Amino acid sequence: MGIFVFLGIIAAAVSIIAAGAFSLKRTYNIYAKFDNISGLTEKAKVKIAGVGIGVLRGVSLDDSRAKLRLSIHKNVKLYRNGVARIVSMGVIGTKYIEISPGDSSAEELKGDDYIFTEQSSSLEIMLRNISTRADKAMHNERYGDMMENLANAICSLKDVMKNFASENENISEIINNLNKFSRDVAAISSENGRDLRSVVLSIKDVSEKLDALIDRIANGNGMISTLINDEQIGKDLKETVASAKETVKGLKDTIGKTNKLQLSWNYTGRYDMKDGKLRSDVGISIMPSRDKFYYVGISNVADHSTASDSEKNRINKLDALLGFRAEKSEIYGGVIRGKAGVGFGYSFFEPVWAEFRRLKVHLNMRDFGREKHGPVIDAGMRVGIAQWLYAGVALEDISYKTAVTPYIKLEIDDKDLAALLRIISLAAVTAK
Repeated sequence: MGIFVFLGIIAAAVSIIAAGAFSLKRTYNIYAKFDNISGLTEKAKVKIAGVGIGVLRGVSLDDSRAKLRLSIHKNVKLYRNGVARIVSMGVIGTKYIEISPGDSSAEELKGDDYIFTEQSSSLEIMLRNISTRADKAMHNERYGDMMENLANAICSLKDVMKNFASENENISEIINNLNKFSRDVAAISSENGRDLRSVVLSIKDVSEKLDALIDRIANGNGMISTLINDEQIGKDLKETVASAKETVKGLKDTIGKTNKLQLSWNYTGRYDMKDGKLRSDVGISIMPSRDKFYYVGISNVADHSTASDSEKNRINKLDALLGFRAEKSEIYGGVIRGKAGVGFGYSFFEPVWAEFRRLKVHLNMRDFGREKHGPVIDAGMRVGIAQWLYAGVALEDISYKTAVTPYIKLEIDDKDLAALLRIISLAAVTAK
């Protein structure tokens, strides 16, 4: 009895494996969504280039679309640029799922990932569309019933043929008139043969004079002959044309660059909470392109004659920077408050070159030769209030004695000065 039960279990296992309902191979699941899976049976095959690589394990409804769970052999690699579609073997053959695996330029699909799908038109849908279009063509609202129109056209053609037969005599008369007209033309040409001959002779005379004029231009010393025959003039003309083309190209490049030029005035009012004084910075920003900018200005603007001895070394310091920008970050270097320095800025929401930035932070380092306390490090953050107005707070000289300095900043675009710089650039190019 035990032997028979064991053999029965083996036979059942072999039947299940042969029917495709069970597989001993290691697999992983991926999912695909289709609008319509009509005709696709459970346990449908999954193939690549006609070779089976898995089987359909489950179907469910997800947001009005069919969600298929595909069990794929573990050794088969699929990628995120792969595509799944439902196809059939022949016109009325069994439907299966065909997969284009994609290539290794995309990320590999893992278990429980989704693959892109393409909806294949089923035979029923195609036949329904053909039938609908044929019916519309046969019963067009604008032109009426096609068969009725065809019958009317045949009747009209019969009427035309009858009219043509009834007008046969008139057509014969027209042909006779054409023959008579041709005979009259022949008679006129024979009577006026001398006049035609004189016209031909006149044309010949004009042709001879034209030949003489061309020969004179080719061999003479006139201005036209010189322009045609003098090789040096030809070379000079070519050089002139080449120079003009170069100038036009340079002018075109300059116009392209100057049209992108942006210029703005900057004012920063900083309140030093340690000594209770308001300090001012002024400058001008020039941005010839989005990825590059220049800044020139004066920090701690004050009257030197009225400043105290301790303040004289801090006021009216030069700022001169060259900076480069990416999408939301910038790096710059040059002179910061009269000392060599570098800095970094970052805009959290808008591009760093945008006209308005809601939130931006910066970090500056300068005076690298300071002996006791190292370089001066300043950090700050500012918030955009309007397109031209910002408010922020800065921590100055973090490495030695940190000073908290709230500030406001005005950035005002100057389109007139930018236009003037464009005109100067164009004048420089045309002067060359």
